[in-house]
Amino acid sequence: MQRDFIDEDIEALNGLIDEILTYAKLEEGSPKLDLEPVNLRELLEQIERETNALGKPIKIVTKLPNAKVTAVADRRYLHRVIQNLAGNALRYAETTIIISAGVRKGNAFVSVEDDGHGIPEADREKVFIPFSRLDDSRTRASGGYGLGLSIVSRIAFWFNGSMKVDESRELGGARFVMTWPIKPLTQILAADELTQEKSERGFEDK
Repeated sequence: MQRDFIDEDIEALNGLIDEILTYAKLEEGSPKLDLEPVNLRELLEQIERETNALGKPIKIVTKLPNAKVTAVADRRYLHRVIQNLAGNALRYAETTIIISAGVRKGNAFVSVEDDGHGIPEADREKVFIPFSRLDDSRTRASGGYGLGLSIVSRIAFWFNGSMKVDESRELGGARFVMTWPIKPLTQILAADELTQEKSERGFEDK
């Protein structure tokens, strides 16, 4: 029994170290993003399998986009975003969470909702501050280190996107939504630089 507690403590410590290192990497400067077209349906199916494998008594509802829907992103970091949001939702949900993704008007989005107590509007910006805690049901007793949502927010920033939290219309709890351009700024800048180089070469050849 004591060995089980020690194993749990070690696992929790490893999780904390991983989150601290990830956040520090995202804070120290622009990370190297391996941008590629990501199939959002396949990614959500993977997240659904991984979340169900945790064995929590929570129903996972996944709203899958069309099989051909893709968005340019760093798949590893995007996976981390949805994984963190799903883990956060599992801690506060009563019975159900909803995970969805898609593309609207040139922007991609991922969304995770829960049927917990939600977050008061006055506190919604605070949840993205490192190590912050709210004084309601989302307390230390619920687990976590106060870094997961900060990591999500920083990844959204590096994707030239945004992260917001509001109320889930369907479940009544919290809804976290990250949006970013289908073609992130870094890719657009690279294309612009390539176009400029071609123009300069063409001018020099004349």
